[in-house]
Amino acid sequence: MLYPEIWNLEPPPHHTSVETIDYRKADVPVAVKNHYFNHSISVVLPDTVTVPQSLHNCLSEDTDYYRINKLRVSDLLNIEFIEAFVKKGEINLLTIENKIDLQNSVCLTPTGRLVLSLLADDYQALGLEGKPFAFSHKPHTRYIVRIDLTNDSFIPGKKNYERVRVALEERLKQTFDVIVSWDSPEINVCPSSVAAWFHTRNYNVCLCHQKLSQKRTKYSLTIPTYADRCSKTDTDFFEWLGVFSIDGDLSTEKEDDYANAYRCPSPSIYVGQVQYLQWTGFFTRKKIREVYDVLKQYVLSRNTLQWVSLDVQGFADSPVSFDLKEHMFFTDGDNSYTIVFRPKGEAVIRRNLSSNNKVK
Repeated sequence: MLYPEIWNLEPPPHHTSVETIDYRKADVPVAVKNHYFNHSISVVLPDTVTVPQSLHNCLSEDTDYYRINKLRVSDLLNIEFIEAFVKKGEINLLTIENKIDLQNSVCLTPTGRLVLSLLADDYQALGLEGKPFAFSHKPHTRYIVRIDLTNDSFIPGKKNYERVRVALEERLKQTFDVIVSWDSPEINVCPSSVAAWFHTRNYNVCLCHQKLSQKRTKYSLTIPTYADRCSKTDTDFFEWLGVFSIDGDLSTEKEDDYANAYRCPSPSIYVGQVQYLQWTGFFTRKKIREVYDVLKQYVLSRNTLQWVSLDVQGFADSPVSFDLKEHMFFTDGDNSYTIVFRPKGEAVIRRNLSSNNKVK
C-alpha cells in the first residue's frame, strides 16, 4: 500500500490567516501575487441589481488556456521556449488528473520555477538534487525538485543545464497531461503563441475556455455587516459566506439544524437581493488581479454597499500552494483565499493555509 504513514494520521487543524489592508493605497495583496494555479473565482455582490459589465468583460476576454497531452518535461528546457515564454511574460503550466499524494506531478510557475513532485523511486532514478517532501516521514516516499529556468547560467553547454537535460531526457520517461496559459508582456503578441509553439512540436493542443459555472440571485436576505474585525466576528462572517456560496439559501425560516447553525451572525442588515457568480477554469494571477481591480472600483463607486467578496480556489492537486510552498491533498486540499472589500478602502484577506502546514 502506498504511503501507509499517511493513512494512520489525523488531518491537522484547519489553519487560516487574516489581515486587513487599505486597498486604496496598497498594491494588490500578497495572496494574489503568490498564488499561481487558480481553478475557480466566486463573487458575492450584496444589494446589487445588475452585475457590473466590467466584471463580465474581465472574465470573458483573454481567458483561454490549452490542454496538452503526454508532455515530455524535457521539452520545457528548450532554450527557445525559455527565452520566449519563461523569461518574457508569465507562463503557467500544471499537471492535471494526477493525484498529488499518490502520483508524480509537475508545474511551471510564472516566476520561472519548474517543480517536479516525484515518488521516491522515480526521484532516485532521476539523479537530480532535491528535498524530501515536507509532509512525508522517514522513510521518505516523495521528493521535490526545483529548477530555476530563469537563472543566467541555465543555458545549453553549461554543466547545470546539461545535467538537468540529460536527467529529464533519458531518465524521466513518464509524460504528463497538462494545462498551460501564457500572459504576454506585449499587446501585439498573442497569448496563443504558446499553443503554436507546442503545436509545431507535434503535440495535440486543445483549446479550453473558462466558463460561468454558477449564477444565482437571492432575494430578501439578511446578511452580516462585518462591522468589526475581532477574530470571532471574522470566523462567523466567513463561515456564513462559505455556506451561502454552497447553499445559497440561508433563510431563518429553515427548520433543520444545519441551517440554524449558520443563521446570519450579528450585526446584520436586510437587503433586497444578493448576486452570486462563479467561474471555473484556469486563471492566472494576472487575471485575478484584473478581477480584484474591477471589484475595488465597483465598491468605491457605491459607498452604500456593506461589502463585496472575492473567493479564489486553487487546484486541489497542485504541487505547490502559496509562495511555492509544498501542497498536500490529504490535509484537505484547500489552497484558497477570500478578499472582502468594504467601503472607505478597507479589505480583509483570509487565506486558508492547511495545505501549507506539515503533518506532525
